[in-house]
Amino acid sequence: MTRFASPVSALIICVDEADMIGPCLESIDFCAEIIVVDSGSTDGTVECVKGYIAKGYPIKLLHNDWPGFPRQRQFSLDHATQPWCLSIDPDERVDDQLRQSIVAITQAAADNKVSGWYIRRRDWLKGYGYAHRWVLHNRLMRLFRREGATMDLTARVHEAFHVPGETGTIEEGVLLHRREISVEEDLARANAYSGLKAVTLVEKGKKPGLVRLVLSPFGNFLKFYLAKRYFLCGRHGFVYSMSVMIYSFATEAKLYEASERNDPV
Repeated sequence: MTRFASPVSALIICVDEADMIGPCLESIDFCAEIIVVDSGSTDGTVECVKGYIAKGYPIKLLHNDWPGFPRQRQFSLDHATQPWCLSIDPDERVDDQLRQSIVAITQAAADNKVSGWYIRRRDWLKGYGYAHRWVLHNRLMRLFRREGATMDLTARVHEAFHVPGETGTIEEGVLLHRREISVEEDLARANAYSGLKAVTLVEKGKKPGLVRLVLSPFGNFLKFYLAKRYFLCGRHGFVYSMSVMIYSFATEAKLYEASERNDPV
């Protein structure tokens, strides 16, 4: 497989990811173009990326002050030139099977009607490792044709690229998402993200509901622990599913609180 030969622009946004971005870049060395948008790293991230540029990686290193997740991702897309784009975070890696799948898809006949492909992401659970291979990993829209792709700029969290036309799911291979997150860090992130999600819901006119406040958290726990099979990861899967439940409850509670105060969270 020839390096840097696939007609793909990899899109990476980052800040202070010196300990993560190297393996990420090495896993996407099949891409003809790599767009790295840094928003002000001070830990050596930029120097690390420049090191890969010196090794011949086709990296376009850009700086853009942080405008929020959706606008930063749109900024990266605006600078892409290849017909296909792969959105990937610095703490993710493309495994060998996924690499082969992406190369095959992007080098197939141009008359393929599929405009975007969902990719499954296998998360790293602290103290356990990568989630059990039988877990039903989350699907994310990460590989798509550049032409026609858009980003919902109103979203503040869980932003995703949208594509016109048909979509599919890559069945062979996964994104490996490795980041050591303690319970304390996970709860802090759930608190921050739930606030952003609640603001987005308020702006879109979403109204709170008592039934959803009561049932949504438990529903999400059961979805992850049983339906997605995180029970296969033992107590670590239980903790992971509980964190999803806490995030869901915090979002609904903040939405309820905002509606009672009649303010934007």
